Amino acid sequence: IHGSHESNPNYTHQDIVNILGTYNPDVICVEIPPSYFRKRSYLKEMMIASIYGFENNKKVYPIDWWASGDRKEQKKFRASEEYKIKEKRIEDLVKADTIIQKFKQKYGSWGNVWKENNRGYDFYNGKECNNFVKQMYKISMSVYGDSFMNLHYESRNSKMLELIDSAIIANKGKRIVVLTGCEHKHYFNIALSKRKKIKVIDFESILPLKEIQISPNINNFIERNLAKGYYDTADSSAIDIMYQGALIPLIHGLGMDDNPTIIPAENIKKAKPILQEWEQEYSKSVCLQFEKAWVEFLEKDYAQAIITLQSVSERLYEIPQRLQWFVKTFYYRNLGFCYDLTDQRKKAILAYKKCKETCKELKLNENFAKSIYKEYELKPYK
Repeated sequence: IHGSHESNPNYTHQDIVNILGTYNPDVICVEIPPSYFRKRSYLKEMMIASIYGFENNKKVYPIDWWASGDRKEQKKFRASEEYKIKEKRIEDLVKADTIIQKFKQKYGSWGNVWKENNRGYDFYNGKECNNFVKQMYKISMSVYGDSFMNLHYESRNSKMLELIDSAIIANKGKRIVVLTGCEHKHYFNIALSKRKKIKVIDFESILPLKEIQISPNINNFIERNLAKGYYDTADSSAIDIMYQGALIPLIHGLGMDDNPTIIPAENIKKAKPILQEWEQEYSKSVCLQFEKAWVEFLEKDYAQAIITLQSVSERLYEIPQRLQWFVKTFYYRNLGFCYDLTDQRKKAILAYKKCKETCKELKLNENFAKSIYKEYELKPYK
C-alpha cells in the first residue's frame, strides 16, 4: 500500500519484513523499475524488501514498468465533456456490479478504505479486496480501453509479468515472492495460476506471521529515511542520492526551501549526524557541501555558508544529473540569500541572475523556475 504503510497500524513496514521472513523466499521481486533499481529512491516498502533480500542472500529483481505522461494526460482529459460522459457510464456499471456493491456495503468506497488506512495485510492480500479491484479495472477497461485513464492497465501489467517471468525462468524450482501494490495482485494471481509448472501460494497459508527482527540498516531507513544497504555505493552519485533522500523530509519538505523559517530546530539537529556520516563516506561530494551550507544558513551562519558554497563553485558539473534541477539552481539562490543577509547586495543580484540562467539551461518549467528566483533581483531577501 506504498506510502500508507507509514501510518497504517495494521500493515506496517515491520509487517513487510515479517511476511518475507515467514515465507522465506529464495527470490524477491519488487515493484521498482529496472532503470531506478539501486540508483534512485522509489517506493519505501520495496526498498526495504530489497535491503532485506541483499542482507539475507536472496536474489532481488526489479519488476515495475509504467508509461510516462499518463497522469498529465488524465488531468487534461478530466476537463473534457467526453470524460463526463464516460464517467457516467462507469458509474452505471459500478452500480450494477454485485461484487463491487457487496464490497462497498461492507467496507465503504475504495477512497474510504484508503482514507481510514487501518486495514491489515490479510485484507489487502485477501479475495474480497482483489476481486473488487479486478472488477473496477474490468469496468475501466470496458469504457476507456487500455489507456492513460487506467494507467495503461493491460500494457503495464503485461510488461511487469514479463519481468516476473524472467525471474522465474532464471530460478526454476525456487520459492519466489512478488511484492506489488494491491492493484496488481489480482492480475498476477490469475496469470500465474494458469501455469502448470508454477504453484501459487495462498497468502493465508503462511499465517500467522513470525515476528522477524529488523536489521540496523532497515531500522535506519524506517526511522531516519537513510537507505543504507539499498543503493549501489560503488556509484558516487548513488551515495549523494541516498543521503540527500534522508535530508529531504527534515530540511527540504513541503514549503521549507521557500520559507526556511518553518523548519523546526529539531529537524536541523537531526540533519547534522546525517551530514557527518555523509562526510565520512564521501567527503568530496558537491551535494554534501550544498547541504552543509543550507544547514549553516538555517543556523544563521551566513558568512560560513558563503565560504562552504564558494568552495565548490568550480565543481558544480559534478552534481549528479538527476539532482541538478534542485541542487544547481538552489545553489545560486541560497548563495544570493546569504549575500543579502550579509549586506553584499551586488553579489546577491549576480547570484540570482545566475540562478535564472541555470533554470533556463536546465530547461525547467517557467512557473517552477520563477518560484525559485522570484523577484530577488529587485527586492533583497530578508
